[in-house]
Amino acid sequence: MFSNATVDSSPLSTIFHSSQLKDRKNIFVAHAKSLNTKQEVEIFKNTIKLEEKNATHNVLAFRIENLGGVITEESEDDGEKYAGERLLNLLRTLDVKNIAVIVTRWCSDIVLDSIRFEHILKCAREVLDQGAFVGNGTLSSSVKRISYNAIIVNSCQKGNPILQCIRNVPWEYGEIVPDYLLGQTTCALFLSLKYHRLHPEYIFNRIEKLAHHYLLRIMLILVDVVKPIRELTKLCVLNNFTIILAWSQEEAGRYLETCKAFEHKSPDMIMEKVEDDYLSKLTHCMTQIKSINKTDVITLASSFGSLKKIMSTSFEQLTLCPGLGHQKVKRIQEAFEQPFSTKFK
Repeated sequence: MFSNATVDSSPLSTIFHSSQLKDRKNIFVAHAKSLNTKQEVEIFKNTIKLEEKNATHNVLAFRIENLGGVITEESEDDGEKYAGERLLNLLRTLDVKNIAVIVTRWCSDIVLDSIRFEHILKCAREVLDQGAFVGNGTLSSSVKRISYNAIIVNSCQKGNPILQCIRNVPWEYGEIVPDYLLGQTTCALFLSLKYHRLHPEYIFNRIEKLAHHYLLRIMLILVDVVKPIRELTKLCVLNNFTIILAWSQEEAGRYLETCKAFEHKSPDMIMEKVEDDYLSKLTHCMTQIKSINKTDVITLASSFGSLKKIMSTSFEQLTLCPGLGHQKVKRIQEAFEQPFSTKFK
């Protein structure tokens, strides 16, 4: 495996290497090199593959600008599906040119979900910073000023009240395409339903400008009027956006804070913890029914013992339990009796 030492004393021949990133016995390391031709890319790729013989994947992306200003850019997954394009998107976002990056991965028996893409991009960003490829004069001034320790806010959001609700993480204005930059690969567009009702074309223009950049794309929608969002949902699905609905400015601000604060955390950190014992699982299941609380579940469990017996108990017997009125029992039985899927006409 490579060390962080350079390969050659010539600046253009120097290969830079990130530190190892380990996750559940999976290992990621990124390599970067300055070059000017596709032939040099092939030599670079073969060099890495020769040195990293036991690697599972070598994900490649490069961008080369010729003397006429035309950019040639390509990527290779090497078996890590979709990773090459995401790595290339990072190079586009940072506007680096005449650079090739390879992220090497050694897989274990433990399967990593989408977090593997975050690891790949994190290693790539580290090696680009190490080689001073970002901010070396080839990068636009708008990107140079970005600080990834803070939420970057598009100047078009000046006056938006949700900025006053972002109190627990720093934020600053920057020249960016999305409304909020929450990380190197995460962005958000903000949309008020009231504004959308008056200017329905606005969000289409914003999505078009954003193109296919960023790995996690959030559509933060403020529900300030009663309006169906079926068309917005379809738009987000087609353009790879995740919808988050907020019913107040404070809630919207809190979502942005959470996304930034947990940028480098495992998804398990924000997931509800459910214990393995039967009562905890029963509580998690039954409290999904409207108005049923944990006390109600304990009452039912102590009276009937199991979910199967609760389901087979009559309406009259259930209403005899303390704290369970006719309305709660009706909702419980409706939840048990209604089909899991509904066919829309």
